[in-house]
Amino acid sequence: MDAIEDNHHLADGATILAGLRLASVGVWRWRLSDGRLERTNNIEAAAKAPPEAFSGALASLGRDVHPDDAARVQAAIERTLATGDPYRVVYRAAPREGRDTVWLEACGGLIHDPRDGVVLTGVRQDVTERVRGEQELASRLRQQKAIERLGSFALKEARFQTILERAVETAADVLGAPLTKILQFADSADHLVLKAGTGWRAGLVGVAAVGVDAQSQAGYTLTSPTPVIVRDLLAETRFSGPQLLHDHGVRSGMSVVIPGPGPGPRPFGVIGVHDTVLRDFTEADAEFLVSMVNIVANAARQQAAHEQRHLLLREMAHRAGNMLQLVSTIANQTFAAGADMGVARHSFSARLGSLARANYLVAQGGWTSTRVVTMLSETLEPFHGRIDFKGRDILLPPDLCFDLGLIVHELATNSVKYGALSEEDGRISVVWKLRRAGKSAEEGDDEGDGEGDDEGDCFSLVWEDLSPNAGTSSHSSGFGSRLLRALIERKWDGKITTSHANGYRFEMEMRVPQE
Repeated sequence: MDAIEDNHHLADGATILAGLRLASVGVWRWRLSDGRLERTNNIEAAAKAPPEAFSGALASLGRDVHPDDAARVQAAIERTLATGDPYRVVYRAAPREGRDTVWLEACGGLIHDPRDGVVLTGVRQDVTERVRGEQELASRLRQQKAIERLGSFALKEARFQTILERAVETAADVLGAPLTKILQFADSADHLVLKAGTGWRAGLVGVAAVGVDAQSQAGYTLTSPTPVIVRDLLAETRFSGPQLLHDHGVRSGMSVVIPGPGPGPRPFGVIGVHDTVLRDFTEADAEFLVSMVNIVANAARQQAAHEQRHLLLREMAHRAGNMLQLVSTIANQTFAAGADMGVARHSFSARLGSLARANYLVAQGGWTSTRVVTMLSETLEPFHGRIDFKGRDILLPPDLCFDLGLIVHELATNSVKYGALSEEDGRISVVWKLRRAGKSAEEGDDEGDGEGDDEGDCFSLVWEDLSPNAGTSSHSSGFGSRLLRALIERKWDGKITTSHANGYRFEMEMRVPQE
């Protein structure tokens, strides 16, 4: 009868152990009298192992516990041995190649066994999912607090550059990224400037340039409606990455577009975080970066609004006098002695209309840098669909853009009289570019090496009218021609080149003043 009961108890014990194994719970006993460790979560292997295989439990921690956690686990067990109090400890399992981090929780304590005496026993289970959930929650809370602090700081800080610097510092701290950056879109629209950043080599912040082509991460990000996450830059197939990242040994990263402060699709730039080791940036990390982008974009809008108010007050008085003088000049030249009054009134009305459109567009932006493509589209709106535009979405100073509106109006007027715009299906081509002074037009605006250029930029525009009739007019007499030369050559110290070899080609080039 006793034997039957013993067998019954053994069966119950085996059933319990089997259930624990199915639940991924490990059970163990360490008999203190002889140091024998029984790993009963694998009872079959334990039964076949020699007794010496189970000795020295504390010394074997290095095989089962992550090296960085071994001391903490050992301290918990030793504290239980010294005090008799139960222990509970969460730690990482020893790393294995090709396996993600595994988190384990062990708990137990000392018991008095009638047969074996004092025994240290416990259970161990996989708590990886729980730990990851707790870590993600803690990370989210930390990110939210950081966003709140950055938002409050941005509302009170007057200097925009200081806000940018605080933003990259916050991103570096919260995401643990050694390299962070904010790239601002250059007025020339051909590159991005490293406006603020942490971790980059000395002297690069403020001058380093990154291309906007799709081969750079920033350039690719400008075309992406969602955050761009890079697991391994060396294995990336969407783009190769700019030299700036490769020079700093970047392997992983994440970037998001910063919307522009004004109307239209032109962005302010890109924010990015990078690491020199492989890591997996999460969707939560991306959401955090998007929240930061919203704060930076709002600060950019506030900065632009402040500058516009300041410039508008200054320009109102200056522009009023200039406008009256320009209107007076146009009137005197248009209604010169001997002029046909009907034609003169029509010309004067058209020029005033162009003047008004240019003034409205530039004043609407508060007399700050204006988009060339918008200026040309507004000024040449009467010829919509008949003029082909080609050029980057560059910004030019307001005074230059204002005069540009008058210039293209005169070119269009000439074309209506003599060229393609006088024909039913005639078309005009307008091409513009902005290049660094000292470079040929063929050299263009390739990505620089981060060094500044004190020579400024040159703006060029080519108006091409391929109508065979356009070449019959010299375009060298009349008020329109005098106005072009007065604005381009005398006011802006520029250069005009014309050709009648195949229709009419007008090319202007002038130095862009620094605002």
